[in-house]
Amino acid sequence: MLFMKRTITYTLLITCVLLLNSCKTHYSKISCEAENLIVSDGLNVPDSEVVSVYSPFKDIIEKDMARVISVSVTEMAKDRPESNLTNFLADLLLAEGEKVAGKNASQIKPEISYFNYGGIRSSLPLGEITVGDIFELMPFENEMVYLRLGGGQIQEFLNFVAAKGGDSVGGVRFVISGGKAKDVKVGGIPLKNGKQYWLVTNDYVASGGDGLEVFAKRSDFIESGEKIRDVIISYMEGKQEKGEKLSAEKDGRISYE
Repeated sequence: MLFMKRTITYTLLITCVLLLNSCKTHYSKISCEAENLIVSDGLNVPDSEVVSVYSPFKDIIEKDMARVISVSVTEMAKDRPESNLTNFLADLLLAEGEKVAGKNASQIKPEISYFNYGGIRSSLPLGEITVGDIFELMPFENEMVYLRLGGGQIQEFLNFVAAKGGDSVGGVRFVISGGKAKDVKVGGIPLKNGKQYWLVTNDYVASGGDGLEVFAKRSDFIESGEKIRDVIISYMEGKQEKGEKLSAEKDGRISYE
């Protein structure tokens, strides 16, 4: 409910501004003359109608962005081949992806998770974490989705990750050797070419974004209806309610030979 209210608030704000602008008189240009004009501060006075509508929502948004939703015992920053931040996000996505699937009475149980490195746009600070921090971390409106891939496709995907020097993956461990993923294990068990695996990620890479054309070869694709940013915020709020602080570390899931 909290996220629905937040989404409605932002959408309503944008809609009101657009409606006010659309209701104003429009003029058509029939001629054009050039002339140098002196710019004064008076020409930059905000439209009073827009300001009157925008101001209340601006206060609500700013207050929500400053709201503390969790506390971390360490600073988290992304790095390759792995890092505390990339591991934290991948593990969070894997756990929450399973939880959301369960709420939807789905038989899906993701075994692998993936956050594209370029989609992680900032770090998480030591100490208090706010809603605004998560919007900076994940500024895109990406949805959490599920893909079913064969073992060979998972190997192709992890070779892609290895060639980039690592990324944000959960549920798997492998060694980078010659720019490819070697000794791949999923849930502690060696990868099997003949097996099908469910992977949870975002809709951008699921459609082949960031060069991940292998995801377009999936045998199944299911939408969750959940924004990844909202999933992260919900997870952190849950930790906060339980009095638990965030922590993450490197665990050797991706290493070099």
